[in-house]
Amino acid sequence: MKKLFLSVFLFILYGSVGYFSEGFDDEFFTIRLIEKLGFGVVSFLQTTDIHPPGSYLFDAILFSLFGKWELVRLIISLITASSLVYAILSIEKRNGKFAGIIAFVLLGLNPAILMWCTSIRWYAFFVPVLIWLSIIPQKKDWLYWAKCFVGLLLLGYFGYVVILVFIPVLWMYWIESTEDGSKKIKRMFIFGGLSFLLYSYQLFIFFTVHFKNKDSQISSLLKSAYGIFTSQISNQGVFPISIPGIITSISTIGIVSIILYSDFKSNTKNKYFIAYSLITFFTILTGVASKIRNLVIISPWQALWISTSTILAKHKKIFIFFLACLTVGNLWGDLNIISHHNTTKSNFNLPVKIVLADLLIEKNKFKNDLIILCHDPKLTWQLTHAGYVVIGPYSHSLLTQNLFHSKHSCVVVLKTFTGMKTEFLNKMYDEVKLLKYIKSSTKNFGHDDFYEYKDKINALYPEYMIEETKLYEVENLDTIKLWMPIKSELLGN
Repeated sequence: MKKLFLSVFLFILYGSVGYFSEGFDDEFFTIRLIEKLGFGVVSFLQTTDIHPPGSYLFDAILFSLFGKWELVRLIISLITASSLVYAILSIEKRNGKFAGIIAFVLLGLNPAILMWCTSIRWYAFFVPVLIWLSIIPQKKDWLYWAKCFVGLLLLGYFGYVVILVFIPVLWMYWIESTEDGSKKIKRMFIFGGLSFLLYSYQLFIFFTVHFKNKDSQISSLLKSAYGIFTSQISNQGVFPISIPGIITSISTIGIVSIILYSDFKSNTKNKYFIAYSLITFFTILTGVASKIRNLVIISPWQALWISTSTILAKHKKIFIFFLACLTVGNLWGDLNIISHHNTTKSNFNLPVKIVLADLLIEKNKFKNDLIILCHDPKLTWQLTHAGYVVIGPYSHSLLTQNLFHSKHSCVVVLKTFTGMKTEFLNKMYDEVKLLKYIKSSTKNFGHDDFYEYKDKINALYPEYMIEETKLYEVENLDTIKLWMPIKSELLGN
């Protein structure tokens, strides 16, 4: 009964977050490409971008079947939940109920997995496959190595970070196999060779096309270290120096310290510990860790290591205390994700519903004579699908010459975190200053509780998520040349 309840809980949690999600900026780049190109997105991305086309292909298939992005997110979220349930139940069966509880807290309630793997981006496909692949079969027949290389092949088509993952995965499968060395090598050669053939063309694309765009995915060692702290010691659903962030950090450090102190030799020989250590090192070394959303791929191995570690009876009470504190921190992060508030992803936190409600009042007041200027891809998509005419770099509203040469009752300018080069954005707002209007009013939405801290890191962080300026009786909308939609369809990575 408990297993059924926890499984249903995870399906409801992940399914509801995915279905009701308002999305974040990167998702809408994917959405625009698929809505415009359909299955042609695959061939297009093979000549541009930085990611392999697997996730785009699956997104396109799901969108063609269901026609709504809410349903696409729902299906992806349920796939993620299925992988989590599979892993948690497998750990419980192999290592006992207590290990299953730990896996539930660290895997099932992990805010990073909840936020990123209920989306339509590549990690939402990569992580569930990695979780499935990390539960190594107990029966050592030919299916053992088939699972290993089929899993790696799938990972390769979802994300090039498979290059960092495949060595730890092969090592785990090698040491867990009870076959003699010659049989292992033979089966690895057969399945590995076949997988390599099936992946060789994509590997060619990686080196000739996608690798050239690598700079957008990597950064400095310092940023990588910050990424590791935020994603592996704190959690991505809370601000690191907030109360839940501090609780999570202290709890994680406490749990790891107890594990290492309780049985250092056994727990550092744990296959998941070695795999986790390797992937952490690789992500820091390559600079991939600087984008904390990339680090959702290493969270499963952290959780599996802690879940399968040996904890001596005399240390169990203090371990349970820290685990309870970590549960509080994870649930806090999960609630932030559900409410789209105070997570580590600024664009995820935009108060879309509040702005839509406010704009609806103006829309009704002026009988639909309302134009919106917006440079945020998330807001642009949400507003366009709510029936508003939006002008901006990511607009796909019908923009006619008459629109720009007519007088409008109300023009609303929505200012958010830049998302583009500051110099260009400043020029865009200089054009807004040239508009002729009778009066204006400004309103702010979504105060950032941690603005003072973020401002010290980056002065471009706004105190409020959205600044809404309403201009009334606007005459010369044709002056905003720089607000025109970007011609290129590849609007992000």
